[in-house]
Amino acid sequence: MVEKIEIIEELNDGILYFRKIGKEDVQFLYESLAHAQITNYLSLGALRSLEHARRVIKNYMKSWEKYLQFNYVIELKDSKLKEKIGSVSLWNISWLHRRAEVGIWLLPKYWKFGYGKKSVNLIKIIGYNHLNLNRIEAHIAIKNVNSIKMFKSCDFEEEGILRQYLNLNGIIQDAMVLSCMRS
Repeated sequence: MVEKIEIIEELNDGILYFRKIGKEDVQFLYESLAHAQITNYLSLGALRSLEHARRVIKNYMKSWEKYLQFNYVIELKDSKLKEKIGSVSLWNISWLHRRAEVGIWLLPKYWKFGYGKKSVNLIKIIGYNHLNLNRIEAHIAIKNVNSIKMFKSCDFEEEGILRQYLNLNGIIQDAMVLSCMRS
């Protein structure tokens, strides 16, 4: 069912650089997902060890090869250096229905600089222009007000609430469904 798609392993807009997640990102993923500010609303939760991070990345890479999801590391490009600042992914892809979910996290020190909005808009380009998707959606804990606001600023529209949808750190929470269409 996968037709007319172009798999993008790297994308560079001059400020942000997306690249396919790889084995070299184990330490970054492990250290980053130790931040409670990030994992409070992240379905994956905190990573318990470097081995856990290795297994997560291995699963991401297998899913990439099967066209099930595409996970990217986000790097901030300065004129002289690249710094890893987060991750963005398209996952839960339905090629039949031409839709996917989007997930994103950034290290807290990069919040409120517009990198989240820029990253979501770039992943939309990959989804619509390269993967031929029609719909991208996000399921966000309703308590995650900043994320909801950011997605709305990227032309995502609120569709409704999924009651008791997310289990985040052992707490069942409602999720807001937001979506953005290609047209």
